[in-house]
Amino acid sequence: MRISTIVLTAAALTGAAGSMAAGVSAQTPPPPARNAPAPVPIEEWSQARVIAMGRAIYEQDRAAWRATDALVAAISPEDLAKVRGWVVEPSGQNQRVRFLKATGDGVEAGWDIIVTGDRAGTVTPATDTTLTESESAQFAARQTAAANPGPLRCSATANSVVLKDPDSDGWLVWILTSTTDAGIVPVGGHYRYRITADGKTVLHRDQLSNGCLNMPKQQGPNGQPAAMVVSQIVSAGPVETHVFLSLQNRIPIFVSAGDKLFAVDGARIRDASAALRR
Repeated sequence: MRISTIVLTAAALTGAAGSMAAGVSAQTPPPPARNAPAPVPIEEWSQARVIAMGRAIYEQDRAAWRATDALVAAISPEDLAKVRGWVVEPSGQNQRVRFLKATGDGVEAGWDIIVTGDRAGTVTPATDTTLTESESAQFAARQTAAANPGPLRCSATANSVVLKDPDSDGWLVWILTSTTDAGIVPVGGHYRYRITADGKTVLHRDQLSNGCLNMPKQQGPNGQPAAMVVSQIVSAGPVETHVFLSLQNRIPIFVSAGDKLFAVDGARIRDASAALRR
């Protein structure tokens, strides 16, 4: 099952891109899906919030990735087998990734790593192994979301990000389609959850696409990444995972939603509908 896509000429997309990277050309999308289920509209967010959450997802996912690499290189296989998850908390301008390890009756703090941008710092054993209330709730929220999957499964494994919900005292959790192929961008199959403050109850779940869509990375005529073009039928515009994937892969993503076309270029979204009228 695939998300339906639109086809625009490379010239039209390049013209619509404007201030986007010069030389970027459109990647031809796969054929539209057949027999796709009826779309289920999701909770609509403002464009500012979509950008903010997409950037936050990217930053936390990157921090967890860098910290995991550092942890694997620093501890023994025996200790690694005890790891049960992680929580991420701001630490000034940086992020602290705290890995949790199994105990006889649950989990406790095992190792802390401060991540600055793309760089993971020293792996430090946790001095106080007792989790704070916020850390326990964040860990529980991740587990709760994972235990309540939606019907659309686009990969055998998934990544996850947990952030404080800016609208409540609860949590936002994303279960993200993953891939081990560096040449593929998994555009479909991502979920957004609203979870209670204690991390134990799902309040709402949104399926952010109507199907699976793995887009191969391609190069344009000037050797720069070709823009990806997808349609979005469960919302009126791009969602935060479009921003996340554009930042992560450094690829512009054009999103067709209704009668509009949006250009997602990292943490920027703009109306590129003029390309549809050419």
